[in-house]
Amino acid sequence: MKALPYVNRKKDEQGSAIAEFVLIATPLFIPALIFFSSMQQSAKEEMTVSTLARQSLRAFITADDLSQGHQRIRFILNQYRELENQGRSSDDERSGFTYNISCQSQGCLKPGSLVELSLYRSFEIEVYDSDQMARVENRKAAAVVRGYVDKWRDES
Repeated sequence: MKALPYVNRKKDEQGSAIAEFVLIATPLFIPALIFFSSMQQSAKEEMTVSTLARQSLRAFITADDLSQGHQRIRFILNQYRELENQGRSSDDERSGFTYNISCQSQGCLKPGSLVELSLYRSFEIEVYDSDQMARVENRKAAAVVRGYVDKWRDES
């Protein structure tokens, strides 16, 4: 069996594969990184809105009357906004929440009634188009939760 001849490499060609990989892969990885970052931000907003909707519904269905229920929801949402906006400038503050409550025909806080709360929040996300130009896009996170008022609750 014949041995393969040793191929002489020039010293100035060492590392050229790494340089080529970096030059070719970087333009591909940066948009992917930006895309995954924006997807993570959207998913985080959706999870936040979902959690706040569940907590707001719990506060509402345990209230004594409708006005107290709405006060509790506004308190929870305002507390979250204040915590979120701590340390931010007034120009950088996040937008607020909007919500809708729908109930069965027998009333919102009657024992055994089903209450549905829809919570919405608009937010801005940075999106890059095919020319790598950044633009801000408005998105909306939404969550819908349902819960029953305790059947053994006192009707006062």
